[in-house]
Amino acid sequence: MKPLYVMFLALMLVASGGEAAGQGGQDVKEMYVEMLPDLNIPRHAHTLAYVGGELTVIGGHTTGFIPTATAEYYSEGKWHLLETFFPHDFGFGVVMPSGEVLVGGGCAGPFGEGQTQGVEIYSPFTHTLTPLPIMDQRRTRSSAALLSDGTVVVSGNWYHADYISTYSVSGGPAAIRRAVWQRTSPLILQTSQDNALILSCKGTHDEELDPVAERLHGDSFEVPLLRDWEEWIPADCCRMDHFFIGDETVGGYAWLFPALRKADGQAGLIKVIGDEFSVLETEIPIPMVGPEGEPLSRYPFMLADRARKCVWLLRIVPGTGRIYAVRVEYEMALRGGKAPQTLYRADLPEGVLASANMSPVLLPGGRIAVVGGLPKDENYYPSATAFILHTEEVSKETAFPWWVLLIIFCLLGGWGLLLFLRKPSAQQQPKENVPEKSDLLTRITGLVEQKQLYLVKDLKIADIARELGTNATYISACINGQLNVSFPEFIARYRVEYAQKLMREHPELPSVEVWEESGFNNEKTFFRCFRAQTGMSPAEWKKSAL
Repeated sequence: MKPLYVMFLALMLVASGGEAAGQGGQDVKEMYVEMLPDLNIPRHAHTLAYVGGELTVIGGHTTGFIPTATAEYYSEGKWHLLETFFPHDFGFGVVMPSGEVLVGGGCAGPFGEGQTQGVEIYSPFTHTLTPLPIMDQRRTRSSAALLSDGTVVVSGNWYHADYISTYSVSGGPAAIRRAVWQRTSPLILQTSQDNALILSCKGTHDEELDPVAERLHGDSFEVPLLRDWEEWIPADCCRMDHFFIGDETVGGYAWLFPALRKADGQAGLIKVIGDEFSVLETEIPIPMVGPEGEPLSRYPFMLADRARKCVWLLRIVPGTGRIYAVRVEYEMALRGGKAPQTLYRADLPEGVLASANMSPVLLPGGRIAVVGGLPKDENYYPSATAFILHTEEVSKETAFPWWVLLIIFCLLGGWGLLLFLRKPSAQQQPKENVPEKSDLLTRITGLVEQKQLYLVKDLKIADIARELGTNATYISACINGQLNVSFPEFIARYRVEYAQKLMREHPELPSVEVWEESGFNNEKTFFRCFRAQTGMSPAEWKKSAL
């Protein structure tokens, strides 16, 4: 009967998935809210990332405005708690090409006081944190951005001197210079292979700054457009890749970030390509009032979805569990037209408030995860709430009247009951008809092994889904449920086995060729995965095997 139940729910979703008329005639689409278990520790000002197929939170502060030296990752329906070396309350976070998360800095003590220099890296493949060389400066409320060459640019500070520095996992920190404009939580926008713009409207003591962009390499320059727009500073702990809409593989560095027009408080999007700043043209103004006349928050959180060529602006109705999201499809505007937009709405379960300072991240399929944050405008009582906003649209044209659905349900229910009564018992069914593992897992392993996809660097779960004509969620659930490993761990097993084969058959190969030929991105990941799988380093295993 389960398929009939699922079909009924799907039909009811179609029936209820219509559009409500918003203010000014704009339709409002409903988002489905999937509640997740609460975090083990309420937290705010943390780093949130989706890595290794898992939601991960690192650092922040908890109840009482006390920094927490912990991290959590979501797997198998629950949050798993880990200890970190440093708290990283108002620290920075960067997702590295390896899939690991580099985190650094933050407040040294309770109540947002002081700064720290600690840096560590989180591996979603082994669920471990490793300390790295400290930064050259003590920092909190700083920002970090990954350049194309793998270097991380770090800038910004709070109640302490701001230096522009670089950091690399292998080489540690390197100070470039003291920042000309002392900033807090700046935007760091890459403009070329080795250059970036650094800008913020707030200084290290929360003072207003002139609209000046400082180049990583080169002279600073004023941005006249930003004299007409304000509050364009991103939220603390936002990752810079949330604003990127370009394609770095072809040298296309393009960015969008939210802003408010000084004249009337109207929200907009500022487009940055190279050193050029302009306002992204939209078909209609971004809504500032909800369909029921409720005021929307003035500080949108933005997430760029490059796969769908759109950005999401998240807004909340203060003091309620209602969330609005504006989807702006920017591609047409980049070609000289105007960007269409769609307004979405979701209501959290009764008693659950939307965080005024939420921490969102984009998930596969255009879904949006929100974890932790501040339900009220105070740092003493952060939230442990976690949920996913499903933005998948249900077409209005496919909706049916409720009575048609009722008839269909009754007919399907009767037919299903008849089949159930005629179905032979489990004892009567031949045992050989029950496969040892699902067809999907067989297809996954067959594809990976036959095409040796594990040798493809930066292989993503979406690549497997595309080959098999399914979605990443099903593949992840299948691998987790039947093999009890994550997708990266699943692929790493093949890569380690291939590396062992290479070392047996070609013992003369140097280590660097072994891990490169086996599909690993770097030596550190290779050593970590190899030890996790064999209990030995590659050299120790090679010595014992030959």
